[in-house]
Amino acid sequence: MNKEIIIKEMHELEVILKYEFNDIEWLAKAMESILIKKTSSKKQYSNDSLAFVGDAILKLVISDKLYRNDNVIIKGELTDAKKLLENNTTMKNLIIGEHIIDYTYNDKHFHKDADIPGHERVIDNNHPACLEAIVAAIFYDSDFYKTQEWIIRWLLPLLEKYKNKSSN
Repeated sequence: MNKEIIIKEMHELEVILKYEFNDIEWLAKAMESILIKKTSSKKQYSNDSLAFVGDAILKLVISDKLYRNDNVIIKGELTDAKKLLENNTTMKNLIIGEHIIDYTYNDKHFHKDADIPGHERVIDNNHPACLEAIVAAIFYDSDFYKTQEWIIRWLLPLLEKYKNKSSN
């Protein structure tokens, strides 16, 4: 896919995310969803390593906020509250509802492109790794404290919003 088109799309996504990247390539890496490995039980996408890092950061920030700010101090309650915010259904609903999934791409298409042949599809709607990869992209683009601030200011309110939609 044309790099200029990818960069243009990533700048549009920055507006949705309410975060301006110093190096837009981090966001492009987070949104790239090329299947690089498929085994009988699992698919691995090009952004999975970023998603792994982002998942760890997200768990830390959510746990810290629940413990420090929301005064959730019992381990079981902390685990339950954290699970509601970071589960796959909540993240799936968020990336679809906020149109973030539209900006995932492979070597031929963006998810939002019309009339994509089945064998060229970017990802299915059950793959929320791009949100976690975005968290890591912001971390590598800035630092932990700016990432933490972005999660608390932008991401957590949306996780709360979509958590409620997934429990209906």
